Amino acid sequence: MSAGYCEVAVALPVAGVFTYAVPPDLSARATVGARVLVPFGGRGVAGVIVRVGVAAPPPDVAARPLTDVTGAPIASELVGLAMWISDYYEAPPGEALRLVQPVGSGESSTRVVAITELGRAALAGEGGALPPRQARLLARLGQSERPLARTEVSRFADELAALCARGLAVEDDARSAARTRPKREKLVALAQPIDAARAATARAPARRAVIEALVAGPAPAATLAATLPGAAAALRELAKAGLVTVTERDVTLTAVAIGDGLTAAVTPPRLNDEQRAAVAAIVGAVGFVAILLHGVTGAGKTEVYLHAIAELRARGKGAIVLVPEISLTPQLAARFRARFGDEVAILHSGLSERDRLSEWTRLEQGDARIAVGARSAVFAPVRDLGIVVVDEEHDGSFKQDEGVRYHGRDVALVRAQRAGAVCVLGSATPSLESYAAAVAGRYQLVTLVERPTGGALPAVQVVDLRVYKADAEAMLSAPLAAALAETLAAGDQAIVFLNRRGFATFVMCRACGHAFRCGECAVSLTYHQSSDRLQCHYCGHGERVPERCPKCGAEAIDRKGLGTERVAAALTERFPGARVARLDRDVASGAKAEAVLARVARREVDILVGTQMVTKGHDFPGVTLVGVLCADLALGLPDFRASERTFQLLTQVAGRAGRGDRPGRVIIQTYQPDADAIACAARHDYAGFFARESEGRAELDYPPVGRVCAVRIDGRDPHRVADAATRVAALAVAAARAVDDVVLVRGPTPAPLARLRGRSRWQVWLRSRDRAALRRVIRSVLNVDAPGATVAVDVDPLSTL
Repeated sequence: MSAGYCEVAVALPVAGVFTYAVPPDLSARATVGARVLVPFGGRGVAGVIVRVGVAAPPPDVAARPLTDVTGAPIASELVGLAMWISDYYEAPPGEALRLVQPVGSGESSTRVVAITELGRAALAGEGGALPPRQARLLARLGQSERPLARTEVSRFADELAALCARGLAVEDDARSAARTRPKREKLVALAQPIDAARAATARAPARRAVIEALVAGPAPAATLAATLPGAAAALRELAKAGLVTVTERDVTLTAVAIGDGLTAAVTPPRLNDEQRAAVAAIVGAVGFVAILLHGVTGAGKTEVYLHAIAELRARGKGAIVLVPEISLTPQLAARFRARFGDEVAILHSGLSERDRLSEWTRLEQGDARIAVGARSAVFAPVRDLGIVVVDEEHDGSFKQDEGVRYHGRDVALVRAQRAGAVCVLGSATPSLESYAAAVAGRYQLVTLVERPTGGALPAVQVVDLRVYKADAEAMLSAPLAAALAETLAAGDQAIVFLNRRGFATFVMCRACGHAFRCGECAVSLTYHQSSDRLQCHYCGHGERVPERCPKCGAEAIDRKGLGTERVAAALTERFPGARVARLDRDVASGAKAEAVLARVARREVDILVGTQMVTKGHDFPGVTLVGVLCADLALGLPDFRASERTFQLLTQVAGRAGRGDRPGRVIIQTYQPDADAIACAARHDYAGFFARESEGRAELDYPPVGRVCAVRIDGRDPHRVADAATRVAALAVAAARAVDDVVLVRGPTPAPLARLRGRSRWQVWLRSRDRAALRRVIRSVLNVDAPGATVAVDVDPLSTL
């Protein structure tokens, strides 16, 4: 008997949803968003109900019933958002639904194998001999104190089937509890009238102290044990005597702590006229509106966010604020906590699973109403959502580059649209796609061209490295070296930017030319002096530097090129009185990055050397000089976004200078001073760069005019991967012909980074102005027969590598 039917997305990388019958006893809980266990392919799996009240399957198809409903349901709003992600990014629904659930919070089901009583009898010699492999498997099952996961005995599939057929073993589904649960605590309360409890403990001081502590009301057992001597033993005796009761409850959730040294002033600063107009535009929006807040670096965009959210909170609305880097989250969260207290929840992958679940639960329960975090915070269960802010919306880290390849900025727009909320995209260097949408009128453009401090944008000097030769150790030209000396003499701070880590980026034998490369990736190994090792920045492989060349045996190992480690060492030697610090992923991630940033804010650092981590939204009033050692590094990459990324990096890092009372200056060293990205960044000319770059892209149908999709094929066997890529390209070409060739197919071709972590990599690129036609071609390759290779679709890719 069924109470109807529902559609379930199973937690497996499979396409589509599946119809199940709803047993009558589960009908009340089988709603959209319910987490369920279902039978699937001979085993039980977890899933989520995405639709209820669906039509019954055809008479010749028997829909299997739901096994159970488990855990708290997912909000239907988030289920709808996940299904949109699945559809747009061509991702399995179950994988998309994982995004809207806290990590480790769901129950699961595992297929297990156990010995039966008949099997134990067979082990004792009853029933005749078994074939050797069956006998070994049965012995292993008999020796195990628990059922074994089927994956543990996968090499014995035929033998297992034979044992199960004879009744000697059995397969079943074992439910696994959620890996992460809210904290629980024991609560102690009086079970007898106080006079009776006092009389019963008159001659037991430790027990009497516990009774007196409970007069005011129930108390956590841990608190009693920590404050009263002998309380732990006393509690056991009191419970045994029936004088107290001990129950369990969920711990009252508290906000996750923020790093030291990152607090901000509580009193909101006065806004200037531009900022007030921006706030008015945001809070005055009716229903869904997308606003591009284009403000110069240091224009006070964060204060606009804070004031707008304060006004919307006064109306009972919630907020989500996304930042591109985990390292930025504590800084921004500190400013929000100073303004809104524990209403702010922090969400990012740097937190423990339990802390993330705690913050998620505070939002679900309405104890917190503002979520601040990196990309995944876009899925926060904020009640009555009124605003979604994407700070530094141009940043590439909002794009997930594996698994479900969604773009946090675009998902934020859809989330806001579905909630009838305003979505604010903030940046000094908007992505070409966002600015084009504003020019076309799809987004409302709000601009901030003044810094609230009244200071001007920093003066930019471009140093042509073809004229001014840089030194080999720190890559300083004479103008930049002089500027650093002047800055230090004035007691100010400087940032030196080089988007390359390590000490030497290329190690080779000068006798035979042998280069040290990663055996798993198609890249050179980087030398790190601090560890005296060669390291691959892609797969993490490391090895010591040999004294002799492994190819010719010569003692002629040279370390060439330079990265931030070498620059920091050279600057320390050149300016011995200066306090030099580094900010890159080798020395500063998570809490370490926070510590470095806090030292800079306290002016305990004179020169900060860093990669692109130094460009992302930091506000250091003491920094008056920014030096860019080589602006050309990214321009030569085989990527149609290379020029845009270079312009953004240069503009953002330049914007760190002159944010305080003293004017700032920027020195950009380059071999290509006339390149659009460099020339426009030097003039602070975003509009000019947008016009020139858009014109060039339009000729080839690249975004923002057209749309692109990368089909990425990889695997261990280079020949199988190449064959799979050829098949993908053939399917795409055939599908493109069916849509009148409005979709351009390019490839197959090896990826620019042709080998990564031991896997060969190929690509097929699809490009068109017709989104519907592009979608048809994309879907034509999803089910390609590609043995030995993995085929992944990357819709709206940000990288060609």
